[in-house]
Amino acid sequence: MDFNSTHAKIENEGCHLHYYYQGTGPLITFIPGGNGHGRQYNAIMALMSESFTCVTFDRRQMSGSQVEKAKPLSHPQQARDVAAVIKAMGFSKSIIFGSSLGGVIAFQFGIDFPDIVDRLISHEAPTASLIPGSTELYDKLYLCEALYRKVGIEAAQTEFRKMFVGYDDVGVPPTARPEPENEANFWENEFWTASIYTPDLRKLAKSGMSVAVMAGERSQDAWFSLATIEQADWLGCERVVVPGHHQGFEAETEAFLPHLLSLLDRMEAQK
Repeated sequence: MDFNSTHAKIENEGCHLHYYYQGTGPLITFIPGGNGHGRQYNAIMALMSESFTCVTFDRRQMSGSQVEKAKPLSHPQQARDVAAVIKAMGFSKSIIFGSSLGGVIAFQFGIDFPDIVDRLISHEAPTASLIPGSTELYDKLYLCEALYRKVGIEAAQTEFRKMFVGYDDVGVPPTARPEPENEANFWENEFWTASIYTPDLRKLAKSGMSVAVMAGERSQDAWFSLATIEQADWLGCERVVVPGHHQGFEAETEAFLPHLLSLLDRMEAQK
């Protein structure tokens, strides 16, 4: 099916959240990562919309979801934004899919709104404090933050990109670049909070919620891939290695999608 979504806005806590949706069937909500824009999910929404009502949005202070005065990232507030979008869609429950920072927000959403969750999948959520090499990783992330504050975005981005693998593999299509304003907001208001915050996964584990985590094949031993091993251990849930890099759902959608659908089927059967 072609991508042909309906766009709307809902006000929540001082932000007019721009969201858009397509399809029929159970609701699946896609939470964007650090680049903030929902259009990274356009391709997968188009393919899934024959069987699911697919919705995504621009996260607070990103792309079409602007505020009068920007402030540092609050994971609980962004979880409330997700709840507002689901409510605006008229559904009592939703499948939740979040990638990268969106995956961390998905965990937070599951903790704060368990009654709204149907199934929850987190793809390469960067819960840095969980990995065995967390001290060394902290130092690398701290360097990126210091470079941003002392030198600027370009220097920080250059160092940060060294921590990602798979994007330059032969034959892998490029991903959509966020607006420059999104990158500026990410570094000013999100990077450091996102780097040091990990939701209390014990609460998810105790909830009995249907949860699973994903790691991309091309990510190899990047920290956000290694973090999924620890997440699966804490949560006692399935960990699936899927095609693609950190944004494989966008760059290699047709290879990624069968693994997502199969996982959703298994999670439904186990509920």
